[in-house]
Amino acid sequence: MENFNRNSIVFIDLRLDWAFKYLFGTKGHEDLLLILINSILPELGAVSVTLSEQEAKGLRRKSRSSVFDVHCTTSGGENVIIEMQYRQQDDFGDRMVFYSSFPIQSSLRRISNPSESYRLIPTYIVGISDFILPEVKSNDKLINYYAILNREDTRLCLSSNIHYVTVELPKLRKPLSELYGRTELLFYAIRNIGQMKEMPQEYAGSGLEKLFELSNFAAMSEKDQMQYVHEMMWEIDRRSQLRTARNMGREEGREEGREEGKTELAKKLKELGVPVETI
Repeated sequence: MENFNRNSIVFIDLRLDWAFKYLFGTKGHEDLLLILINSILPELGAVSVTLSEQEAKGLRRKSRSSVFDVHCTTSGGENVIIEMQYRQQDDFGDRMVFYSSFPIQSSLRRISNPSESYRLIPTYIVGISDFILPEVKSNDKLINYYAILNREDTRLCLSSNIHYVTVELPKLRKPLSELYGRTELLFYAIRNIGQMKEMPQEYAGSGLEKLFELSNFAAMSEKDQMQYVHEMMWEIDRRSQLRTARNMGREEGREEGREEGKTELAKKLKELGVPVETI
């Protein structure tokens, strides 16, 4: 950890699951989560958020469960689930719809009297991706909003309580000097903070200074540092394997991918100042 502290890791990469959860899904960090939610869903006017259980279970004992990156309730009573996806995934939209099934089931559990209404708690499923979703028609909007609408007349809404929101980080193409407002600054930081060496001056007075304080690798506990390094190295290894498998064909590429992953991992560790004997 001393070698990592002295060398390349200054801020953790918030595109990684563990880092995103650490920053926005940890008790005591609710103020940053509130900024994130109000940047994506300003119409809610949330003044506070309460973190909820991250693991969601199905109605039956053997039903599939899921673990959310962030799950919270706003001051207005809305359910908000946020998922950060770093690697390309061609069914990310379906995954978001799957996630919405859990708060729906949770609402049904609370209906003890059959005569009670099926009205659902307003729920927002937010997917933040480091890629442009291939399954939806691309546009230039950083944030897109989806609902259950009539196919021929989109003014007709079947349910106004289930909402899907995508934030596609690659669509924020402007350089840092041209960013406008806290929302653009926030998402630029989420995508790029892992490569920064210090907080840029554009963030002074933005209200996002705490984001840089909490993302500072050297200021984290050794336990949290170890968890982050493990996640980071796993991601490097996984990406190497997937890239090699794509280039060489699935079966042939698996073994080659493992070897390339080890080589790339070793190079990264060396760049970070880890002694050769440790590598």
